[in-house]
Parts: sequence; structure tokens; C-alpha cells
Amino acid sequence: MVFSKKAGQHEAAAGVTIRQWFEFLGLRLAGQLVRWLPHRCLVWFAAPIGSLAYRLDPSGRRVSMQNLDSAFGESIDLRAKKRIAESGYRSFARTMFELFWSPNLTPKNAGKIFRTEGLAAGETVVPTIYVTTHFSNFEWLGQNVRFFHGPGIIVAQRLKNPLLGKYFDRLRGSTGHTIIPQERAIARMLKHLKSGGYFCAVVDLNLDPDEASVIIDEFSGLKTCVTQMHAALALHTGAKVVPAECQPQPDGTYRMIYHKPLEYPTDATPAEIAQQCWDVLEPGIRAAPECWLWSYKHWRFKPSGANVERYPNYANTAKRFDAALLN
Repeated sequence: MVFSKKAGQHEAAAGVTIRQWFEFLGLRLAGQLVRWLPHRCLVWFAAPIGSLAYRLDPSGRRVSMQNLDSAFGESIDLRAKKRIAESGYRSFARTMFELFWSPNLTPKNAGKIFRTEGLAAGETVVPTIYVTTHFSNFEWLGQNVRFFHGPGIIVAQRLKNPLLGKYFDRLRGSTGHTIIPQERAIARMLKHLKSGGYFCAVVDLNLDPDEASVIIDEFSGLKTCVTQMHAALALHTGAKVVPAECQPQPDGTYRMIYHKPLEYPTDATPAEIAQQCWDVLEPGIRAAPECWLWSYKHWRFKPSGANVERYPNYANTAKRFDAALLN
């Protein structure tokens, strides 16, 4: 199982600053307190904390509003956009609280919290790549698969604070997943898939065109660079690609939806597969926009020339982006 951000790579604690130690101790204390709470309380605490973060983060609010303008234009009024932007913070706060709570997950209580669609216990496990976005509790989509198909792998990426990285590693590995370093991760994932394993990838991060990325269309015409890792691995190994999404329910539970595997020709390109993944998942974002991470800069690049008025103000032109559009 692969998460694309916020999982730290194991490092020695040498050179850690006093500030980083305080960050780690504060986060660890918060995590311990959250773990003692019943799950139903997490939603109550996440809402005010998320709203507070929204009010204390003017830069994130600005990015959120620009993203909402780009995605929805005038089809949503200003008041609704502000509500969606604030709800996005609340959703992310809940996801983080529930990540802290992850060591409490068991097959028994997971069956009460998750209403799972598309997975069946006891079925033959075949090589599979589950793909999702930063929508609702993307963290627990991967944890949930573990209760059906056994443990998978998590590729840990580097955090500026290595102490936090190790802490997040332990949380994500608390249900039995194996943590592997980012170096040589592709080789490990290839071997893992060929042996019948699975992993889960968050695929809506914005990459530089010079990285291993492809360009897809989002929200009816917004071009963005995303990873092609999941698509390239699927083409190389024959693994299934399964889009997945987590939908919060009014009673505090989640619908964990694992869609049908993508169907594509053998000569499909990584860009075509990545586009298919987005096309399956975008309707869920449109239906419940308050669950997506709007404070993230999803569209850092824009094409040169005309028809770029939809892009947010933070988007920049770049020759390498224009060149990638021509490929």
C-alpha cells in the first residue's frame, strides 16, 4: 500500500532541532489523547479544530477559494464556496484525528465503522492497485483493505521533521502494513505486485512536468500533472487498477467504495489510464466537494496562450509544461 505524502522516511534523530522535538512531542501527546476517545467523539472534535485551522490559515483559505472558482466558476455562489472551503478543513482534521486513532482499529470495530462495497473476505487476492484522491478519509481506505486481503506495503516519503515521519510510519503500520523506504521502492512494488500483492496510491498530487508524470483533464478542462506510477506499474505487471473512495455518512460511519477495475486496451498509455482513474473519482468530488482538500495547490501550471482564465492566480506558465502538453 502506498501513500503519496505525509509518511516519513526513517532517519536518525541526529540534527533534529528543538522546535522539531516540540512538534513531535505535541503531536504524540495529541495522538495519545485521541486514541483514548470513542470513535464517535472524533467527528465532534474535528469540526471545531478544522474551523479554527481555516480561520488561522489565510494562505490556505485563499488557495481554497481560487481552486473553487476554477473548478466551479459561478455555478456555486460565494457563500457556498466559503462553506465548502471551511468544510474541507474539517474533513482533513477528521482524517488526521482518525489516523491517530488507527491503532484501535480491529476487524470487529472496522466492520461497524466501515460499510464496504466492492471487497469480499476470502476471495482470491490478485495483483491490485487501489487508487484514490485526498477526499474524506483517504488514509483509512488502505487500512480497510487490510481486513479483507491481509497486510500490504506503505512507501514512506521524507518529512522535514524525521521524528514526525517515524510517528506517522507507526500509525500507518499499526494494522500490519509493512513500511518501506522510498529508495528502490519501485523495484519493491514490482516484486510485491508480481507475488500477488496490492497497494493503495493517492493520485491527485500535482507534480512537476519533469517528474514521472502525465497530464490529465480535471473539472472539464483544467490541465494538471499527476503521477503515472500506478498506470505504469499496471501496464508492466497486469495488475488490476481499482478506483476507491471514502464517503462519510451522517451517523459517523463511512461508505468505503471500491469501484470495478478499469478496463482499457493493452496498448493504452499511462496518461489514458490516469485519466480513467480521475473520471471515475471526480463525480464523487463534485457530489460532495466539502470532502476534498481544496487548500492544496492542485493546478500549479497552466498552458501558455489563450483560454487560461479559469486557472487560479497561483498557477504559472512553464515551457516544460507546454512541451508535455504536446506529447
